Amino acid sequence: MPKVKINDTELYYVTQGTGTPIMFMHGGLGADHSYFPPFFDHLADDYQLIYYDHRGNGRSQISTYEGITHETWADDADALREYLGHEKIILMGHSYGGFLAQEYAIRHADHLDGLILLCTSPVLDYLDIIKSNAKVKTDDSDILMAVEEVFSDTSVPNNATFKDILGRLSPLYFYDYTPYEEILSEAFKDMIYTADAWNHSYSQCWEVFNVLPQLTTMTVPTLVISGADDWITPVAEGGQRIHDALPNSDFVIFDKSGHYPYIEESERFFEILRHWLEEH
Repeated sequence: MPKVKINDTELYYVTQGTGTPIMFMHGGLGADHSYFPPFFDHLADDYQLIYYDHRGNGRSQISTYEGITHETWADDADALREYLGHEKIILMGHSYGGFLAQEYAIRHADHLDGLILLCTSPVLDYLDIIKSNAKVKTDDSDILMAVEEVFSDTSVPNNATFKDILGRLSPLYFYDYTPYEEILSEAFKDMIYTADAWNHSYSQCWEVFNVLPQLTTMTVPTLVISGADDWITPVAEGGQRIHDALPNSDFVIFDKSGHYPYIEESERFFEILRHWLEEH
């Protein structure tokens, strides 16, 4: 398994294809990169795809989470870019990975040819809306209990519990979950779940995350994407605020998607993505 020692840690990464490099930042935190390849691999015909696990997530190592911030994770990504020999990259951040991608763009804009912010937000000041959205989408008590468990002042106790919670939450992330259960089971089969990464990001990083003031000065070409039925990074609190703040952004909303428009509306998603990449 390819790993590189950078910034006093070991990052796991995989590359596919050649051409303009696209680096992918996965969400969670506490997930890993493995939910990207089944759906994005065909881009390797024209681009070099760089998948990796954030420090302390998936197959990447960590000795302690103490002192680890969004800046740390953004700097790790830039060190990986440098190690791979790329002067500039296109960066795609999904969900929590979008938080880190925005941090990267603020700190390392000179190494970006483009930025893709997929189903993410610029500030986490709307937990009450997240919980309310869950209740609108379902009255299933088991799912709603999982919402309370993950957004709790009590840490998730272990990886198995974290995996179970996310499994119960899965239907919330889709406009229509049923057609994708089998596909998702295959796509997520190699996922490594890390409760400590979630606990650290939720307890130490959420409250201080707010990049809205910095976005107004960012000029890197950016594609902002939202799902109209996204319960956790809703259009109004997420993509719309990012697009309104960024002076050089395009904004696309997928009407029949939740948190994963590249799965639910894949044909339109990749048509738009490829067109944007060709332009930039």
